[in-house]
Amino acid sequence: MMQDLAMTILDIANNSLAVKAQRIEIEIVDSDAKNLISIEIKDNGKGMSDDQIAQAIDPFYTTRKTRRIGLGIPFFKDLADLCEGSFSLKSDHGVQIYASMRKNHWDRPPMGDLGETISTLIQSDPDVHLILTITTDAETKKFDTEEIKVILEDISIAEPEILFWVKQTVNDLISS
Repeated sequence: MMQDLAMTILDIANNSLAVKAQRIEIEIVDSDAKNLISIEIKDNGKGMSDDQIAQAIDPFYTTRKTRRIGLGIPFFKDLADLCEGSFSLKSDHGVQIYASMRKNHWDRPPMGDLGETISTLIQSDPDVHLILTITTDAETKKFDTEEIKVILEDISIAEPEILFWVKQTVNDLISS
C-alpha cells in the first residue's frame, strides 16, 4: 500500500497523464460528521474498455510496456475495502475512480503532502487542466490551474517559484 493518500492520488492521476488526458478533477470529501473520507479522480482521457475495467483491480494487469504490474488501482480498492469503505471504477468519456473509507479507521493512511502531489502533476504536464476540490463539513474549497494561468499571463505555471507557491497554497487549503 502507499504511505499516504496523496501518493495514491499521484499514482492514479499519473495514469491520466499517461493517456494524455487534458483535464483531471480530484474531489476530496473529508467529513467528521459522517466519519468519511472519499476521493474521486476523473479525467477526460481515452477511457478504458469493459475488459480493462474488469482487469484493472488485478495487480498483475497493466497496459504499460515499461513494467508488467499495475498497483495504483488495486491498492486504492484494497484500501477502501480495508477501511470499511467502497470503491468504483467507471469509464465513459475518460475514467472515474472513486474510493471512500471510514475516517477513523486505524488502517486509513494520513492525507500526506497533497500540495507536493498537485505541484508534481503540474510539473509533469503544465498544459493539463487540473481541478482540486476539497469539501469538509464546513466548506468547499477549490484550486483550478486554469484560473491560476489567467493570473500568471505569460509566466509558466511550471516555474519553480510558482510550483512552490502551488504546494503551499494547496496545503493551506487542507489545513485551514
